[in-house]
Amino acid sequence: MNTISTACAAVTGARHLRVGRNGQDAAAAWAGDGAGAIVVCDGCSAGASSEVGARLGAQLVIELLRGALLEQARPRDVWPVVRAQLVATLARLADAMPGDRERIVHDHFLFTIVAAAWRDDEVAVWALGDGGYALGDRTRVLGPFADNQPPYVGYDLLGSPQHSHLEVAEASCGRVIVATDGAAEVGLDGFTASRFLTHPDALRRQLAVLARNTERIDWDERRIERSSAALQDDGAVAILRWQP
Repeated sequence: MNTISTACAAVTGARHLRVGRNGQDAAAAWAGDGAGAIVVCDGCSAGASSEVGARLGAQLVIELLRGALLEQARPRDVWPVVRAQLVATLARLADAMPGDRERIVHDHFLFTIVAAAWRDDEVAVWALGDGGYALGDRTRVLGPFADNQPPYVGYDLLGSPQHSHLEVAEASCGRVIVATDGAAEVGLDGFTASRFLTHPDALRRQLAVLARNTERIDWDERRIERSSAALQDDGAVAILRWQP
């Protein structure tokens, strides 16, 4: 029997808060009997409504991973099927919307994915785009990509699939964290505390604090000191921990 804990949260970064724009990151998590999955998605900043794709994508990916893992699939093997099913669902949505597919994809369905799946003795991280992840105490940052153009699953809908990243590890690492690029830039070491898994809102609160500019009054100097937020970009983090 394993003890499984998950947490996930996404917040709007200081830069988007300043201009009143919606946050473009999303996160989701699932834990079952001896298995679990997490995912974060980041919408392309050039897309008019890319937060739509990111939020749909996170929910679709986590549900597809749940189904695959419940069918006893190994974490290293689930990704091609999950990708194909995700693309098929997005294609149906795009075809049901007015306008040509290329414009619909550009406006709504350009988002990155960093996801992880764990079952029994194996954990696997799969990514399509930038971001970061930590397997146990080892951290990996993905990107930046040339010309600030990361790969997106949405390109599959346009007949131009991009190369994805896969890493498989032994489940003895005990924990995996995935993050969008904004949160990864802040550093994943700050999300390892147990309180993020024991308190239902601790992770979101921490991200919200990181996205907040601060002011302090220096009464002696009679001035206000302002500090910029650490999380300028939107940020999403998801955590999955298991213990024998």
